[in-house]
Amino acid sequence: MPIARRQIPTPRRRRAAETAAAAVVAALVVPAAPAAAATTDCRDGQVTARSQADFSARSQADLAKITILDPGPLHRDLPALADVRLASSRGEADSKGKPHKTVATARYADAKLLGISGGQASAVSTAPRSSGPAGVDLAAVDVAGLATVKSGTARAEATWDDAYRCGKTGPLTRSATMLAGLDVLGGTHGVPVLSLASHRSSLLRVGPTGSTQSATDLVRLKGGRVGVRAGAGVALGDLSLFTGTEHEIGIKVVTQPTLEVVAAPDSRHSAVDYRPAVLEVTSGGETVSTLRDAGADVSISVADSLGLIGGKGSQGRHDATVRLSLGQVTSDVSKRKVSASAATLRVEVKIGTAHLLDVALGYMSVAACAPAAVKPPRGDHGGYSPSPSPSAAAPSRHSSPAPSPSPSASASASASPSAAVRPVALGEPLPGDGGTGGALALTGSNVAVIGLGGAALVLFGAVALLLGRRRRG
Repeated sequence: MPIARRQIPTPRRRRAAETAAAAVVAALVVPAAPAAAATTDCRDGQVTARSQADFSARSQADLAKITILDPGPLHRDLPALADVRLASSRGEADSKGKPHKTVATARYADAKLLGISGGQASAVSTAPRSSGPAGVDLAAVDVAGLATVKSGTARAEATWDDAYRCGKTGPLTRSATMLAGLDVLGGTHGVPVLSLASHRSSLLRVGPTGSTQSATDLVRLKGGRVGVRAGAGVALGDLSLFTGTEHEIGIKVVTQPTLEVVAAPDSRHSAVDYRPAVLEVTSGGETVSTLRDAGADVSISVADSLGLIGGKGSQGRHDATVRLSLGQVTSDVSKRKVSASAATLRVEVKIGTAHLLDVALGYMSVAACAPAAVKPPRGDHGGYSPSPSPSAAAPSRHSSPAPSPSPSASASASASPSAAVRPVALGEPLPGDGGTGGALALTGSNVAVIGLGGAALVLFGAVALLLGRRRRG
């Protein structure tokens, strides 16, 4: 006959001790959950769900952006040409882009004539899934007979690294285009030749060379945060209007312009840096004006004695007025986003009251959107420092970008992979460690506190077990 056994209730103190012991075991088995990681979480190059916010960048430089080229005052039978970009260098980056996250483009011309979009040879590089840098050479380019490019070179390279979404810094896009001379209304392909003093001339000539460059990067800002930089620059050769006449208007470029924006996680640390060109203007061999400050302008009248006439269908002699003005930067700074645009020089030519030419030489447009703010690594207080003011810099601070898109060994000390196109000389070089500073990501938890807390739990558990056994005995 089985003996009935009565369960003996466990003493409260013993149950409390067992509960405490279980808590100790749980504390030892499950690691203390730290605060949210201050930097991005990347393992073996893989991007995890805790990666930093997405970012984007865009940079474009055009040697000439022809808003209006209307031969009507000289020849009524010819159409007007509008929205023409010559020698364009463009870079775009979007961390959410598919299938490509970065695209670099360098092209000779992109014109819209009679409502039909047309283009000329271009170099295009994409990443990821790209064959590397792209480049094209061309002997001559003619845009509907209204603008002629003698020769040129275009280079582009896009780079991408998945670690860019995890706090790594480096180059995104590089593009550059160089032209060996540009003529507007030079009299080719049946377009009316400008007759000045009974011989052929060009309305506008740029040369002997001109180039554009664009660059986008991820940079390490002061305090360790990640910023997005977009820069554009142009290198203009000497300019002239009504070339070869006694009333020729000459424009000498003393310093070249640059435009750069840096987007930070907050608007207080974002910046726009525009450095206008300095130009010397002459007419008839005499100095007329020196344009230094953004928005400065000068107007020059070309007398009827110059004998400005058009080709077949023209309406006889006309007075001409030329207005030259330095561009002013237009910018917009908001949370995480910065954009800006400026024209190096705007050239307007009027025949009577009608616009014959309205062109922006050295047109630059940039935009950037930074990733969300992250806590910098401990002790990391260095990094790229953008200019704090969106106003134009003093002439003494002007920098001249490389006039040639020749390849370079590396875009920057931290660029990986290296860019094959010489970038715009904007800003400071990036840190040699790729922006990490060699520091590990902080988790927001104090290791010493966690260690002391664990030791206290172990001691408390041992005491609780000892008391429970003595009570049972």
